[in-house]
Amino acid sequence: MKRFIISAIAYLCVLSTSIGQFELGVKAGVSSFDLANEGIIFKEGNSEYKLNFSNAEYGVHFGVYSKIRFLGLYLEPAVLLNSNTVNFNLEEISENGPLNTLKSETYRNVDIPLLIGAKLGFLRVQAGPVAHFYLNSTSDLFSFSGYKHNFKSATYGGQIGLGVDVWKFQLDILYETNLSKFGEHIEIDGEQFAFGDEAGRVILTLGARF
Repeated sequence: MKRFIISAIAYLCVLSTSIGQFELGVKAGVSSFDLANEGIIFKEGNSEYKLNFSNAEYGVHFGVYSKIRFLGLYLEPAVLLNSNTVNFNLEEISENGPLNTLKSETYRNVDIPLLIGAKLGFLRVQAGPVAHFYLNSTSDLFSFSGYKHNFKSATYGGQIGLGVDVWKFQLDILYETNLSKFGEHIEIDGEQFAFGDEAGRVILTLGARF
């Protein structure tokens, strides 16, 4: 994975010297998950639990991007390191009433969006696919002896949004949908779980070209 990231960044840099209508820059920003809350129910021993999505902390991302202009359009690939933390409400269902605790998971990925866009007045309109390559994660759910995570090496989705340019800077707001259901990496005692919703994100990014 490290070799892939270095190769992708090097490829963007080489393009900057070979294509005339080309720019290279850096970008960073924040994101937040947009999720429904159906919850999952599981058992460990004689106890029954319900795991609900509680809230998502603001994720952060940073990396490099390029922009290639052609025929009044532009193509914008990027390589971004992304980290998101999600909080779950864990409810133990017992005769004495529910016992609630908060559990957190943090996910780290390399995101590679490939957006195509056009400028309409002072606004840019853009959309395209995105690939997420799993790096690592941490989870409080490992306190359960039967818990395992089973992340796919890559997941895919799409992004759509608007942007504006001011001097050497660009500001973008995007909405992201994914083909995978949120939480489908959760495995407890050999049983696979998932929340009943795809993992959407709202993404705000500031970029600066070299």
